[in-house]
Amino acid sequence: MTPDDLQASPFRHPIRIEAIRQRGTEVVLEADARQRAAIAAALGLPSVEALTARYLLTRNGERVKLEGRIKAQLHQLCVVTLDPFPVALDVPVKLDFAPQDDALASPRRGDAEIDIEVMLNEEDPPEPILDGVIELGAITLEFLALSLDPYPRKPGVSFEAPAADAAGVSPFAALAKLKRDAT
Repeated sequence: MTPDDLQASPFRHPIRIEAIRQRGTEVVLEADARQRAAIAAALGLPSVEALTARYLLTRNGERVKLEGRIKAQLHQLCVVTLDPFPVALDVPVKLDFAPQDDALASPRRGDAEIDIEVMLNEEDPPEPILDGVIELGAITLEFLALSLDPYPRKPGVSFEAPAADAAGVSPFAALAKLKRDAT
């Protein structure tokens, strides 16, 4: 995320790494009504009724470890009926952060001249700390967006393909006939 993206984010909560205690700092974020409406619009949701994130941040020098959970009550649109339906999310979050130079220096970060090698069972590289700040609101929105079902279906709804007509004409044949009749 660029600094401009962070400024335009509907949910911001920056924390300076100096404010994080080595023994741990607990941070609780709760979106207000205005923020929830902006988040719903940004994510293309009918509504977000509740959004809370609870994080424990621990610091070891310039490196930070974040662990926590995001809980949300929202509505998504069913891809079959287009009706909104309620969704409850409980998303675990676990990230490591390092100063930007350290995070970018990681050999796994995808240099243009390096072949990408898939390392199974290896930890992800740390996220960069930009200007000594971790943007907890952006992290919350990112994990929330990633946890949304891309093709949500209302419980109990299934897609029924239209039955072929009695003559056994395929839908494509019917379209071709319509096209011929129109000319």
